[in-house]
Amino acid sequence: MYTYRSESLRRLGVALLTACGASAEEAAIVSDELVEASLMGLDSHGVMRYTQYAEDALSGKIRPASPIRVVKETETTATVDAGMNFGPVSAVRMVEIVCQKAAQRHIACVVSQNGQHVGRLGSYVTKCALHGFVSLAVVNSSKHGHWVVPWGGREGRLATNPLAFAAPTAERPIVLDMSTAMIAEGKIRVLRQMGKQAPPGCIITADGAPTTDPDLFYGPPHGAILPFGSQLGYKGYGLSLMVEILGGLLAGIASSQDQSYVNGLCIVAIDPEAFCGRERFIALAEDLKAYHTGTPPAPGHERIVLPGQLDDEMRARRLRDGIPVAENTWNSIVAVARRVGVDAAAVVGA
Repeated sequence: MYTYRSESLRRLGVALLTACGASAEEAAIVSDELVEASLMGLDSHGVMRYTQYAEDALSGKIRPASPIRVVKETETTATVDAGMNFGPVSAVRMVEIVCQKAAQRHIACVVSQNGQHVGRLGSYVTKCALHGFVSLAVVNSSKHGHWVVPWGGREGRLATNPLAFAAPTAERPIVLDMSTAMIAEGKIRVLRQMGKQAPPGCIITADGAPTTDPDLFYGPPHGAILPFGSQLGYKGYGLSLMVEILGGLLAGIASSQDQSYVNGLCIVAIDPEAFCGRERFIALAEDLKAYHTGTPPAPGHERIVLPGQLDDEMRARRLRDGIPVAENTWNSIVAVARRVGVDAAAVVGA
């Protein structure tokens, strides 16, 4: 395991992605998003994705500098063609669009077509909340990412289909960012790279048998991930269907067909000013926080933790102590950087 400062990893991301054809602005957006995820301890959506994004750009799956266009819109809605550009680049643009429309009409919804991997979904609802909006976002995946079984099935028909929600408060927003599956595929990838097992009750083999072995999950033949909820997995399955409908069908994409896109993103922004007023909403949000965190903790618990709080605390620690990077992850970044003439070790320094 290696440890690097966040700024060093940002420099590396910019150097790597610009060498793969991204503009300086695009490379900075992507690097900021991935490093921020790593700072929060969400390593499955962090700098380990440098390798994936660079390889996809080199192979043509990602199209750096491709225009991001609004192809259909009303005063409160927009369909955005992401042009197969880097997912975080199109997602940040979609945040700008949805916030502009919500500022004018109090509520807005934006969906994407031809989108790439967007990274940490919670980032985008947080940005909306910092602009004063209550926000919901969901993201589905094309057929090649269908790792998750329908409730009672043994072949994947859904992606891990995360959903995220954020609400503004007087300080940091309340942020929920969760998969509708028992575990994100990226987390299985991290566990595999670290030589660890997956938690029980999360994955199955190709024949439907429970397993904790990431190698049996990836196969061949590959296994599948269970919907969130364990014995109540029909609830996670239902939420995943909601994500599929908002993230895919609403943009006119058939989930049963092979598609070239990776992620279908839907973002909704709601202006509290149109309802109870922003000041009243913030006051109520603070009251809600105090009401919940003032609950006496149950045995085995030290405190009540609001959604997003642990991520913020991890961010503070990793800003202080550095970001750990698994040796396998680092070696793969070094290898792809070398292909495009970037000396990763020299960029990050000691």
